[in-house]
Amino acid sequence: SALRAHACSVAIHSELAAMLRAGTAAADLYRRAADLADRAGLSPYFMGHRQQAGFVGHGVGIEVNEAPVLAPRSRDVLATGNVVAIEPKFVIPGIGAVGIENTYYVGADGAECLTPAPTEIIDLTQPTSPHL
Repeated sequence: SALRAHACSVAIHSELAAMLRAGTAAADLYRRAADLADRAGLSPYFMGHRQQAGFVGHGVGIEVNEAPVLAPRSRDVLATGNVVAIEPKFVIPGIGAVGIENTYYVGADGAECLTPAPTEIIDLTQPTSPHL
């Protein structure tokens, strides 16, 4: 279901954010994300359905997608000062794409989330939503 996929996307963010530090191999981050998707039973939908993206995140800077690339065969290693977008998505047939994307600054002692948006699902049909 979409709610389960969203919860998995949030869990992947939490796990990867804890791993974001200088010296961490980008491939290890991808493998951890794929493992969490597999444990949730969502592997067939992880990063696409018929066509799956080969990465779960990438560096942010001058180019649209740049190093470090969080991919299974990446040789990139995180360095202090990297800015990284993590974007675990699930594409569920008949429902659509589900997931969140946040951007992190990689510091020597860990990561800082630069995205101020909430991670919970916001019901925009409710007039009392504080996000309207």
